[in-house]
Amino acid sequence: MFSDWDNFYEDDETLDVLKRYREMVDQNISMFFDLYEYECIIDYYIDKFNFKDAFHAIGFAIKQHPHSSALKLKYIQLLIENGKPGKALGIIRCIQDAESTNYELFLAKGIALNLTGKFNEAQSEFRKALQLCTENRDELAYSIAQSFIQIDKSVQAVKYLQLAFEYNQDNLLVLYDLAMNYERLDFPEKGILYYKKYLDLDPFAEHVWNNLGLLYSSLDDFEHACEAFDFATAINIHYFSAYFNKADLFFYRNDMPGAIQVYREVLAQDVTNTRALCDLGNCYEENGNYEEALRSFKSAILIAQDCADAWFGKGMVYFRQKRYRLSISCFKKTVSIQSDNSDYWFMLGEAFSRSRRLDQAIDAYSRASSLNPLDYEAWMACAQVLFRKKRVGEAIGLLAQLYQYNHENPTINYRLAAYHAYQQDYMNAIKYFERGLKLNYHEHHEMFKLFPKTKSVPVFWNLLENHFQSNPPLQKIK
Repeated sequence: MFSDWDNFYEDDETLDVLKRYREMVDQNISMFFDLYEYECIIDYYIDKFNFKDAFHAIGFAIKQHPHSSALKLKYIQLLIENGKPGKALGIIRCIQDAESTNYELFLAKGIALNLTGKFNEAQSEFRKALQLCTENRDELAYSIAQSFIQIDKSVQAVKYLQLAFEYNQDNLLVLYDLAMNYERLDFPEKGILYYKKYLDLDPFAEHVWNNLGLLYSSLDDFEHACEAFDFATAINIHYFSAYFNKADLFFYRNDMPGAIQVYREVLAQDVTNTRALCDLGNCYEENGNYEEALRSFKSAILIAQDCADAWFGKGMVYFRQKRYRLSISCFKKTVSIQSDNSDYWFMLGEAFSRSRRLDQAIDAYSRASSLNPLDYEAWMACAQVLFRKKRVGEAIGLLAQLYQYNHENPTINYRLAAYHAYQQDYMNAIKYFERGLKLNYHEHHEMFKLFPKTKSVPVFWNLLENHFQSNPPLQKIK
C-alpha cells in the first residue's frame, strides 16, 4: 500500500510516520502524532489528490490538537479546494482573531469570498494579506490572481499578475499567466510581450514558442508565426502541435505546397500519424491531386480502420470525382464510426441527393439538422429535396421553422418566395420576395436560375420594377 511513498518522501522518519498513521486507521487504535507529523500526513494525501483521506487525517489531527490554528487553516484550504467556501468562511471567523497577523488566513478568506461571488469583499481581504506578507510577495499576488482566473475574471487576474511582476520580474509562472490572460482579453500584442519576457529567461520552452506562434498567427504575422513554430520544433522535433499550427498557416493562405511540406516533416518523425496523413490528403484534395489524396487517406485507414476523418476524406475525393456510389459507401462508414457529427451526415445527404436516392437524402439531412440546428444549409438542402419530390408544403413547413431564427438570410427568403409561388400562394410569395430584395437585391437572379417557373410570375417583375424605381443606380459625375 505504501510502496510508492519513497518516491515522494525520501526521509525514512517521514515514511515511518505515514505507515504508523495507516496502521492506526486500519486497526482502529489510538496513537499520538505531533503537529508536524499530521501536516506531513495531510500533505501526502493532498499531493495524491486523495481528499477523502486528507479530510479524515485533519479530523484526527484537530481532535488531538484542538487549539492548533495551523491545522484549522489547512482544513480551511482543503474545504476551499473541494468547493465548500461557505463552510470555510465559518471556520475563518472562529480563528481570525487568533490569526490576525497571518496573511495566509486573509488569502484563504479572500479566495472563499471570491467563490461565493463577494468580489469587493474578497479584494479587501487580499489587500490585508499583501500588507501582512513580507517575503515572496510575488507568490502571494500570483495566488490571488489564480483565484480570479478560477472564476473567469481575467481583468482582475491581470491586475494582481502585474503586481506580482512588479515584485519579481523573473517569475516564470507570472509571465506565462500574464500572456495567457492578455490573450483571453484580446490583447495579443501584450501577450506576445510577456511570452518574449518568458523566453528571455527560458529560451528552450517549446510550448511557449508554440503559444507565441499562435498569437502571431492571430495577428496575421505569417513570418514571425512560422519562426516561432520553427523554434518549438527545433527544441523538440516531436512537438507535433507546432508542426500542425504551422501547416494551418500555409493551408489558410491557400499555400498547399507549403502545408504539404510541413505534414511530410511530421510523417518523417512519425509515419503512423493519422492526423498528418488526413491533413496531407486534404491538401492534395484542395490542389485537385485526387490520386495522392486517396493514397494518403488509404494509408491512414490501414493504420486505423476507425479513423473517421480518413474515411470522410476518401469520401470527399470520390464525391468531387462524381463517383457517388463510392462516396456514399465511405460516408456511411464515417457516420457508423462517429454518428454525432453533423458534417458527416450532411455530406452523406449530398451524396444521396446526387445519386437521386431522395428519401435517403432526406433522412441524412434531417439527421444533420437535428445534430446541429444552427446549420441552415442542412435545412435548406432537405427542403430542396422535398421540393424535388413535389412535397412543396413540407418544404415550406421546414423552412418556416428555420426562418424564425434566420429571417435576415436572403437565400431563405428567396427560397420561400419560390416555394409559395409554385403553390400559387402569391401573397406569401410577394412577402418573402420583397424581403429578399431588401436584404440582397442581386440574389433574385439565383432564384430565377434555380426555379425557372418563377420568371413567369408577374408579381415578381412588378416588385423588381418598383424596387428599381425606389433605388435608382447612382449617376456618374461628369
